[in-house]
Amino acid sequence: YSVFMKKDSIYISICSRGINKNFFNLLRCIYKNSLNNKIKIKVIIVFNHAKIIKEFQKMKITKNLKSVNYKIIYEQKLGISNVRNKSLSYLKDRDFDYCCFLDDDCKINSNFILNHLKFIKKNNCNIVSGPQIYTSTKPFLKVFERNYPQGKKIYWASTNNVFFKKKILKNKINFSKKVSKYGYGEDQLFFSKMSKNGEVIKWNKNPVYEITDKNRESYSWFVMRNFNYGLTGILIDKELYNFFTAYLLNILKAFLNLILSIIYFFFIPLDKNKNLFKSIAFFIRFLGRIKNII
Repeated sequence: YSVFMKKDSIYISICSRGINKNFFNLLRCIYKNSLNNKIKIKVIIVFNHAKIIKEFQKMKITKNLKSVNYKIIYEQKLGISNVRNKSLSYLKDRDFDYCCFLDDDCKINSNFILNHLKFIKKNNCNIVSGPQIYTSTKPFLKVFERNYPQGKKIYWASTNNVFFKKKILKNKINFSKKVSKYGYGEDQLFFSKMSKNGEVIKWNKNPVYEITDKNRESYSWFVMRNFNYGLTGILIDKELYNFFTAYLLNILKAFLNLILSIIYFFFIPLDKNKNLFKSIAFFIRFLGRIKNII
């Protein structure tokens, strides 16, 4: 790359409920990514509260991001969908090439942005997603880690690891407030709609590391998370299709979860931790989907 060549302009969008140690860790990671001379990074931070952060906190953000340009905006209405939509409305009016969504409780490698940029340029896609790896040693959290072959076409992305071309925003899709009743699902629906509209999403083994909150290390959280996954499924399908199709899909997916639960149960002797928790997870999701039927 010549110094005269145009750098790729990339916005990183961070949605946050508040400032803590993990938040500043992420900012330092972003700064390290910005040191590559092929890219120009800007950051948008959307706080989900009306209270304006204090001046010393702003100074600390500047200290951690150093030379990286950033903008802070606020969304008073609580809820992740409201925050994501605030971010989208800001981004639609900006001039940039690519955007990356990251959560404020994660860490990334120093070449994370460049890896996704290289991948999206080499592969025929407008959206790229990748693994979300928990830093906790609790084996049941591995159940939530998605894993696909490199370059595989997938049909939705998580907002904790997604990189996309600005042009996908022309689809005029927003994050739904209806599906996030149980705290998540809005990202799956958003990118499922993008996929339905013909936007190709591909998998790049370029991980994000989620710094696990202590309350997520309990078995009760594991149970509720999987049960809510089951409950959320029908809400996503209702918005993607219609009530009748969503109801039928819910029945099919319920029994698919039951079958997978049985399969993993028989494979427990091969890998006790992994297959035991997968068997339990799919059974709990089956129960969540059954609750949608009755």
